[in-house]
Amino acid sequence: MEFRHKTDLQERLAAEYALGTLRGRARERFRRWMAEDAVVASVVAKWETRLAPMTAAVAPVRPHARVWRAIQERLQTGQARAGGLWSNLVLWRSLGLAASGMAAALLVAIGLVAPRAPEPAPAPVVLRAPSNEMGATYLAVLSDPKTRNPVLVVSAGRNSSDLWVKTLDPAIHVPDKSLELWALPPGQAPKSLGLVAPSEKMTALKLAAVADQSLAEAPVLAVSLEPKGGSPTGAPTGPVLFSGPCIKYW
Repeated sequence: MEFRHKTDLQERLAAEYALGTLRGRARERFRRWMAEDAVVASVVAKWETRLAPMTAAVAPVRPHARVWRAIQERLQTGQARAGGLWSNLVLWRSLGLAASGMAAALLVAIGLVAPRAPEPAPAPVVLRAPSNEMGATYLAVLSDPKTRNPVLVVSAGRNSSDLWVKTLDPAIHVPDKSLELWALPPGQAPKSLGLVAPSEKMTALKLAAVADQSLAEAPVLAVSLEPKGGSPTGAPTGPVLFSGPCIKYW
C-alpha cells in the first residue's frame, strides 16, 4: 500500500507501538506489517532502544499479597496432580525417547541405517537500516498529575508543522469547556499550540512553524482547561490538567 512508504507514518506508529499506546486491531495490523517489513521492524527496535531509559523513571510496584498466595496455591495444586513416580507421564515419555535414541544410534553404528545428513542452517535475517532521511521526532506523553496515568501522546516530525495528539483515555469529558495545549519554554510566556478534542482518538493541529522551531525550546507541554473556544487572553486561564516532558528523539 502507498501509506507503507510514508516515513512519517512509520515513525509515528512505531513510537506508539513501542510505547504500548497502539492497541486493539491497529496493533495487530502493525505487528503483521512489522513481520513483513524489515525496515519497519528496525524502526520499532530503534524506538524501543530510545524509550528504554524512560522505564528507569517508573517507580516499582509491589504486587499485592494475594498475588503471591494465588501463585502458591497453583503450585501446590500442580504438585498434587502430578502423582507418584509410576504415574509420571513426562518421565516415561522421556525414558521412551531416550531408549529410541539409543536404538537409532546402535543401528547407525552397525551400519543397518545410514545417518541422516544434517539439515542446512536457516539463512540469517538481515534487517536493512532505515533511511537517514528520517528526521528527528518530538514526542511528549502527558499525564494526569493526580493518578500519574498517561492521558495524551503528542508527536511531530522534525521538519513538519503537523502536530498529532492521541487520546489514551476515552473517559475525558469537559462539557462546555475546551482543552488547550501549551508549549512551556523556560523564561518565556506559554505558547498555545491549539485545542485538543478529547472525544476524538486523534487530533491534528497545525504549528506556526516546523517542529524544530516550535518545540525545540519547549521542554514541557501542558493542557489547561479553558472556556469553550480556548483562552480569551492568549495565556492559560484555567487549571493545568495534564503535563509531560517534550523530548526530541533521533
